[in-house]
Amino acid sequence: MAERLVLGPLVGGLSHDRVNLWARASGPGMLHAWVGRQADLSDARLAGAALLVASSGFAGRVAVTGLRPETTYHYALTLTDTPPRPTAGAFPSFTTAPQPGEPRDFAFAFGSCFRPGVSNNGQTLRHLDGLRQALDLRFVLLLGDQIYADEWNGNGLGYVALTEEDYRAVYRHVWGHPAWRNLMQRLPVFMILDDHEVDDDWAWTSPERYEGRIPPWHPIIRWFKGFPSEARRLSHRRIQAAIQAYWEHQAMHGPPLLLPPDGIAHDRPLLLPADQGSFAYTFTYGPAAFFVLDTRTQRVYKQRLLNRAQWEALENWLLKVKDRFPLKFIVSSISVLFEMWGDFTRDRWNGYPDERRRLLHLLAAHKAHNTFILTGDLHSAHAVEATLRAPDGELLTVWEFCSSPFEQMLNKPALFAARHVHTPPLVGHRIHFRLAEPNVGVVQVRFENGTPRLTFSIYDDRTPEPRYQVQPGR
Repeated sequence: MAERLVLGPLVGGLSHDRVNLWARASGPGMLHAWVGRQADLSDARLAGAALLVASSGFAGRVAVTGLRPETTYHYALTLTDTPPRPTAGAFPSFTTAPQPGEPRDFAFAFGSCFRPGVSNNGQTLRHLDGLRQALDLRFVLLLGDQIYADEWNGNGLGYVALTEEDYRAVYRHVWGHPAWRNLMQRLPVFMILDDHEVDDDWAWTSPERYEGRIPPWHPIIRWFKGFPSEARRLSHRRIQAAIQAYWEHQAMHGPPLLLPPDGIAHDRPLLLPADQGSFAYTFTYGPAAFFVLDTRTQRVYKQRLLNRAQWEALENWLLKVKDRFPLKFIVSSISVLFEMWGDFTRDRWNGYPDERRRLLHLLAAHKAHNTFILTGDLHSAHAVEATLRAPDGELLTVWEFCSSPFEQMLNKPALFAARHVHTPPLVGHRIHFRLAEPNVGVVQVRFENGTPRLTFSIYDDRTPEPRYQVQPGR
């Protein structure tokens, strides 16, 4: 039987002169990427090919280079070297980014937490596809929990994922949803993991990263469910399996990693104990610079979120971009500036107070004006305005925008249990809104007299108008 594409196509790693085109097939073969300017691909050229092998789950990406900035291309992925036949309808397309630093108006979306079958059967993603067209969205940031491998009642397995094949099967189940597949082939994407790509609220038990931990109630529940011992603990073997599947489906097609873990060159991240590598990366879009944090794969329970190498990379990035790019976005899968009474899990930055102070002091010390934190995870949305005091007394404002969930159980306590954050160098903290419904966030940038103006809007899964909107600096 001929092999076929079971997931994808998907556009990742968007820049001003290149993209990565990704798909996963049902078996071995060659993935061919075709690119053209005509909507029917009558001018299609072979842009490259990639070998699909069992060790990477028959997933592959083709790096398409030599593209022109701010140019729309149509594309197709095939498993044969025969050009796609021109059709009456348009093939999917992407538009390359502006040159780094160029002042351009643009808009993008972001969000997290997709477990189809919980509430709206993909309606938020269908709504996002409508926003893509109405607002001319250029890309989407997916900030974690793109699958729920541990939730056996919704992962397509009926049990907790344990092996590479289990985790791959969960991706196939979730990403095979029609709303997901339709959107992802039409809107370039940047991704980062959170916890459920491995297991709920997981962390390493020590800096050596020999084994992981999960909250103590999970082993008890899973024991009552009759799940095997491997599901009731978090071994290095299971983490390794989950990270392999994460690489194949999410990180493989992204921008180059700042400090890749050992084994990435062979599509097999090894998670060696002494390895300082992580899945953090950066990218730019015209006037905006983005740093995407990896808050999971080097996290040590109650000790750290980021390791030394990632902290150094973050500070070096901030020094490099703070004067060149008028807008800076720090992307964190977990919230920095939002807390709730009774949050006993402390799985976010509030559970690592020294790390949070370090991040805020870093922004204040370098006077990183026009810095925005994008986050998800909470199963609710919010906008927080925070005032920081620099060492010389100067005040600067940092905003946090949160969008979550696309589809998952809702966090109603966020509506009444939110509390103000009190930690140096924070001297002001204001929550502008909270929303506990399926939602997606949109950031729009418009230049007025040479100055970028930003608008953050939060949309629910039904109405064409935003539920809430803030415009920093106005």
